[in-house]
Amino acid sequence: MLQNKSSMNLLNIVALGIGSIVGAGIFALLGQVILLSGHKAYYSFIIAGITAMFSGYSYARLAGRYHTAGGLTDYFHIAFPEKWISGGLSVVYMLTSAISISMMAKAFGIYATELFDRIPPTPLWINSFAALLIISLAFLNMLQASDVGRSETLIVGIKMTILLILIVVAFARPEMKLAPVDFRAEPTDFLRSIGITFFAYAGYGVITNATPYVKNPHKTIERGIFLTLGIIILFYLGLTYVVLNYTPSGDLLHNTDTAVTAVADRLIGSWGYAFMFLAAVLAFVSGINATFFSIFRISRSLGEQKVLPAIYERKFWRQGTWGNFTTTALIIAATVAFDFSSIVNLSSAAYLVSYLGIFAADWRLRKETESSPAVILAGMTLMILILVAFIVSILPS
Repeated sequence: MLQNKSSMNLLNIVALGIGSIVGAGIFALLGQVILLSGHKAYYSFIIAGITAMFSGYSYARLAGRYHTAGGLTDYFHIAFPEKWISGGLSVVYMLTSAISISMMAKAFGIYATELFDRIPPTPLWINSFAALLIISLAFLNMLQASDVGRSETLIVGIKMTILLILIVVAFARPEMKLAPVDFRAEPTDFLRSIGITFFAYAGYGVITNATPYVKNPHKTIERGIFLTLGIIILFYLGLTYVVLNYTPSGDLLHNTDTAVTAVADRLIGSWGYAFMFLAAVLAFVSGINATFFSIFRISRSLGEQKVLPAIYERKFWRQGTWGNFTTTALIIAATVAFDFSSIVNLSSAAYLVSYLGIFAADWRLRKETESSPAVILAGMTLMILILVAFIVSILPS
């Protein structure tokens, strides 16, 4: 357990940030991004990364001024004393997290049917695997009250090592390089891909939860966020290069949702496929588990504040409430009702809306945080443009 201001240094919080960002998103979405934008996938990741850095600036300024471990929801409460605003923004963030669980679970179902040759990748089987995982991890989070930090750290180490090995092997085997895949993306498809790639960066806000445990948080948190996002941008560009240049176009079309494991199979063989599959499953499990841990506690707090209905206070089982049960049921319903592409679109839009709240909080508190109004407005404008363009790109023509 963290005890004092010297518990964490810059290296520690960068490791925390990388572990939180590189998760289920990259395994589930990289193939879709490349299919939508072709060679422009590099630009998608760069633009989304720059946008993340702008919001990271506001995150860091808020963390440097308010040394709380609550992160985003605490900033909302400080910036907006009006309960309907702060509570509303917190509910939006909670719903965004719930939608992300649905996306990760759906992707897990797709990977699970890929593993078992005799099980067809039909909606029935994909949704069954997804629902089973959601129910299992929901009840696990009702059962336990303690954080699972050690297991999460181990999982992060495994998946990062496996992905780095894939990148190194690709550069070490130039003879296997193919003619680059290019799907000649339409402008609207490229805009949609930017919104999707932003989802792959979501998670860097967890660095601000370490604010009470670092020396000189005003500088350390800001440096940690920017360093983390800089490393992640390079890492994602490396993975994009590997999938673009080492995957036959037919394989990418057939294995869009499992593109990373498909390229591992080609470069390393069955062992590479097995280890990459393991990394993906671990990413889905750890991502859903950590998200449930967060939203169950946020929802209980919002229930106590009378922002959410009283059922979010009423005990259901162990640490869980009837509100947690209801949230879990709604997540399963959304997972079954929508296809993977629809859930990805919803998740991406929800994250963009949720992170706009950070800019709003920083703008409201800019005198206390000493934030640059120009930087806040530039970041907010860029994110709004991406959100609007993303929504326009997914609307029926």
